[in-house]
Amino acid sequence: MKSRFQSSLQTAGFSSLELLLVLALSAIVIGGAVVSYGTLTRHQPSVASFISVPLGADRMTHFYAQSATTRNTPSAPHYGTVALAEELREQFYHDVISATAVFCLPRVAHNQWRPAFIPYNPVIHGELDTPEKFRAHIIAAAGVPASLYLPYRNPENTASTAPAANASIFILAFSKYENQMKVLAIYDIDVIRFSSGTPQGFYASVKRYTDRPGTIVTTASFASAVLDFAGGYDVFYPPSVPNPTNASSWSSDGFTPLFITFERFTRRAIRESDMINRFKVAAERPFYFVWWPDPAARHLGPVPNTLSPTDPRQAYNHMA
Repeated sequence: MKSRFQSSLQTAGFSSLELLLVLALSAIVIGGAVVSYGTLTRHQPSVASFISVPLGADRMTHFYAQSATTRNTPSAPHYGTVALAEELREQFYHDVISATAVFCLPRVAHNQWRPAFIPYNPVIHGELDTPEKFRAHIIAAAGVPASLYLPYRNPENTASTAPAANASIFILAFSKYENQMKVLAIYDIDVIRFSSGTPQGFYASVKRYTDRPGTIVTTASFASAVLDFAGGYDVFYPPSVPNPTNASSWSSDGFTPLFITFERFTRRAIRESDMINRFKVAAERPFYFVWWPDPAARHLGPVPNTLSPTDPRQAYNHMA
């Protein structure tokens, strides 16, 4: 006579035939899932691709310290590059928190000056409390060409000259060396238009330059100490007009200005044009609105702007 415990063991198990049947069904289900997933991925439209951008030897040297002439760049929209942009933005916030001063300067050409130190004597040079004073200082004290960085005043949208397509952000830090300002990092934003040949569109990049790990600086090497490329992201925007026949069909595409400077409210005592006075709103310290190219955007097509030239939002409505 069998016990109740022995009966329960027999009824709770599976026979060899049942196990084989379950395994066979599982294989069919898993195999079907793999085939279905493969079919979906093969028929899914390709969102991201890469474009060989002819930046030229000069830009490749100054951008990335590489000897190549082309750059293999993801075409927008590219969501993997969004992660790189977010990572760089977090690094930017960290650098700004550690900074003693931040100066944004517009550029026309690519940047060729990334010093680790800048000569500065507070007794002789005075206070550098505006980007223009900083620009004038590096021209006078460091020998920087006056044409490299433009004056900091915001672009007047009705002016005939277009705003600068590039920008450099200098992040300064505490220095342990007398009469030397330490440059913690430099962020270069470059937007290059390719209107003829192949490809057509905009190459946009944001790059961070800082000290090479393990760098030892001595008093004899201030002048030669430079910052190295430490990361960033780039993306290529096609024209907003599908299959453009010529450059004029997407001539209104663009990404300027890259930043807006808000001055102290007290500077309204100096009466200037409405297009300059509209940015004098800072209660205590001047501040910037800085934009980085969005890798998730499909193009840099124009944005309708119906705001008055006396409204500061007119200058940055293009990034709405």
